Amino acid sequence: MVKIIENKLIDAEPLKDAVLIEGLPGIGHVGRVAAEHIVEEFNGEKVLELYCDDFPPQIVVKNDGTIEYMKNEFYLVKEPVPMVIVLGNTQALSPKGQYVLSEKIVDIAMKYGATKTYTLGGFGIGKISDELKVYVASTSKELSEQHKELGAEFRTDGGSIIGAAGLMLKFSKLKGIEGICLMGETPGYLVDPKSAGNVLEMLSKAIGFEIDMKKLDERAKEMEKFIEKVQMQEQGMQAPQHQDDLSYIG
Repeated sequence: MVKIIENKLIDAEPLKDAVLIEGLPGIGHVGRVAAEHIVEEFNGEKVLELYCDDFPPQIVVKNDGTIEYMKNEFYLVKEPVPMVIVLGNTQALSPKGQYVLSEKIVDIAMKYGATKTYTLGGFGIGKISDELKVYVASTSKELSEQHKELGAEFRTDGGSIIGAAGLMLKFSKLKGIEGICLMGETPGYLVDPKSAGNVLEMLSKAIGFEIDMKKLDERAKEMEKFIEKVQMQEQGMQAPQHQDDLSYIG
């Protein structure tokens, strides 16, 4: 049996026709970065924390010598669009934990007024690309087509969505609300604010809000500089070997 502890921080009235947005850690941390940006820009209010005995058996030690628990957090945003946002530093470890926690997240969000679910995540392509697509998968063909008109694409090779990003769509549909997953292409091995920005742009079009992307763009530029530096170092490491080979052959 998976044990979940709810720690309510404040009493909050349910929102009206809110959108549940999931931004838990995943490939490239795409969903987490996008959802965190929404909370920061719109001053989301943290109302509840979830602790689960299927989270990794560890704590995080911060720079100031304090600790941070493994947890998921619920934030409420009232304007410009009512949103219930789920953030966290982990997902459940086991399949059982994933199922139980995903259903619990949907249940709690619906109590706070959620009537539609968006899960955000990354689609790993294993390489750096200038043009990063956003894919959509949803609980109905009509919803997917609507997002395709906004610029999202379908994954023609099928595939699967692992973890909360997929399971929350299932439990949303079973409980009577629609669900959409937006997946941004990403190399997959680095935190990817550029892909997060692409997903967030698609989300903002879909549910109708404007958001300042300046901080996210700055993070993306910093990451691009980091990648360029790594590539230059790799090339520098390869160059001497190449020169030695030429010298030896000559």
